[in-house]
Amino acid sequence: MSRHFTSRFWLFVLFGWGSICFAVIFKEVEPIAVGLPFIWVLVFSLVDGWWPAASVDELSLSSDRIIEGDKIVLEMVVSSSRAVPWLEIEVQIPADLDTTGSLRLVASLPADSLREVKFEFVANRWGVTGPQWITLVGRDRLGLTENVQHIAIANRVRVHPPTERLTSLVPLDKTRQVTGDHRSKRRGGGTELAEVRPYRGGDPVRMIHSRLSARRGTPMVLERHPDQSADIVIFVDSVQDVGSDLDTTLRWTVTAAIALTQRHLRSMDRVGILDRGAGVRWLQPELGRMALHNIVDALLSTVVLQGRSSDEQVVPVARIPRGATVFCISPLISVVIRQDLVGLRRRGHEVIVIRPNQATVAEAGSELAERVFRVGNEITRRSLAEQGIVVIAWNPSEPLEPTLQRMGQHLGRFRTKP
Repeated sequence: MSRHFTSRFWLFVLFGWGSICFAVIFKEVEPIAVGLPFIWVLVFSLVDGWWPAASVDELSLSSDRIIEGDKIVLEMVVSSSRAVPWLEIEVQIPADLDTTGSLRLVASLPADSLREVKFEFVANRWGVTGPQWITLVGRDRLGLTENVQHIAIANRVRVHPPTERLTSLVPLDKTRQVTGDHRSKRRGGGTELAEVRPYRGGDPVRMIHSRLSARRGTPMVLERHPDQSADIVIFVDSVQDVGSDLDTTLRWTVTAAIALTQRHLRSMDRVGILDRGAGVRWLQPELGRMALHNIVDALLSTVVLQGRSSDEQVVPVARIPRGATVFCISPLISVVIRQDLVGLRRRGHEVIVIRPNQATVAEAGSELAERVFRVGNEITRRSLAEQGIVVIAWNPSEPLEPTLQRMGQHLGRFRTKP
């Protein structure tokens, strides 16, 4: 808190006491008549009360988690034990927030009263953000003094990226004996038809299809594929962020990771996170809404804490569930990431890589540099394919759904190779 005299106060002092000094020096009475109103204004303002101050009793944000593009409301309750004829409230926000109105409010506050104030903002970029400062300026009735307070806002909001609405799943090679949405290679009770065949001795009677049996004149049995779930590990590459502004590989990596997490959790899959940056962060695969919140918060922290080292430096391969499928979202620039992927594949995990396309190379170099970059990407893809790792390119400007469908077709051909 700081107290100041305004420029109006010094102007009144100059005219008031200046006229008196002029009258004394030149022994004239008329200057006193000119400066006397200014002096009376100073006296009246002093009697009325200088440096009125208000305080913030309550401060809250409408939500602590929102989606990019949603609104967030800053609500506060301002009070004062004495009247504040002129109260100015101003909010300072970071660059990743936009305001839907004015950031400055001017009002009056009667004595022993409360006033509710609201400011609305729009989150234009995902991450951890929130309003930074509130400035309260109280002035007296004539605007001669002001009381300035700067209040830091500790509340923070986790802004989630806008996720894709995924309806399809990648056909996984390994599942576990738990009901889910993935079609198993085995046959048993399920929803998807596998085969129609004649009845054999030992088949359960409930498998006989009455209408089909009546049509063919012999007992016929319908065999189906059971629906099972899987263990999914989302491998996030935060070693190197390529791009600028909102078009960066890390941004699209987190967007795709959250989309995949939500879709597979809805399919009763257990989903975990393996974040490789300066260190390694590992979240054990889990189910449920709490797992989704933990994963999303971890992914948002990936951006905030990028470049900071964690406790672990080696990928905890021993803690990854046996038969888990690893989805890696990475531009495949770092040698460390490629080595980790090869190591996971050698331990028997199915590894699928979604590589966001980088559109920043042409800006930084010539056409020759862009061609060299593309050749390097192709060499990386082929070397990983020799290890049994599938790499699918994804254009972040397009939905993720067609990429997953194309991935399913590619995996079907890849798994049938001798």
